[in-house]
Amino acid sequence: MISLQFSKIDLLFEELDLKIEGIKELVSPTSKTQIAKAVFTITSKQFVKDFSKESIINPKKYFHMYEWNKVANNNQKLFVVKRNSVNYGNLKVGFKFKQSRTNVPIPNMPKKSNSKRSVTKKSIFANKAEVMESGKPISFTTKDYIAFLSQKDGKVHFVAPHKIVKISHPGGRGTKNSFEKFAKKWYNTKAEKVVISSRLFLNIENAVAKSLDGNKKDKKNAREAIRVVTEKYAQGVVEV
Repeated sequence: MISLQFSKIDLLFEELDLKIEGIKELVSPTSKTQIAKAVFTITSKQFVKDFSKESIINPKKYFHMYEWNKVANNNQKLFVVKRNSVNYGNLKVGFKFKQSRTNVPIPNMPKKSNSKRSVTKKSIFANKAEVMESGKPISFTTKDYIAFLSQKDGKVHFVAPHKIVKISHPGGRGTKNSFEKFAKKWYNTKAEKVVISSRLFLNIENAVAKSLDGNKKDKKNAREAIRVVTEKYAQGVVEV
């Protein structure tokens, strides 16, 4: 028969209790917030990469989310992924549009064109991304001659100064809500897989287990282990 003295049983219970308290740190408000920060950085960076790849495949749908002629160049993107909230692990992600800073390209005149009109004045369509994503009709009055490539006939057309221009589908029909649809689908189908493949949860699990395996078993150790791991992933990022 094997017998244990009560003092040893008490130590065993105390050790188990400390380990349980350490494991509870995984669901504490502080740890949840730290984990959410890490999740944001992991997912937002991958989202930007995946959207860039998709914009190469479908440039007509997504060209408006980059500066002119800079599709898939993440240094020239016209959107920002924002970390709106992470309190108690409740991660909320948002997006904001950036204003364009480059000149609107002037269409090249056909080689056989006999037109003597030309456009030399440059202009910036500051709200390009937001306007084209919304798909709402716009109108403006020209100050100088402008040229545009018609989506209907594929020809370059000139508009004289002081004329009202109405555009029913800025950017074309394909751009309307295209970014929003991609973002919703990506976060609903890809985000979780991205986090799992990053090994964030596995590394947290291993770090907590290691922190509770020693002479000093304290939930503070577990808390610190979670902080160290999540900060490596989060990197203090609030916008991408």
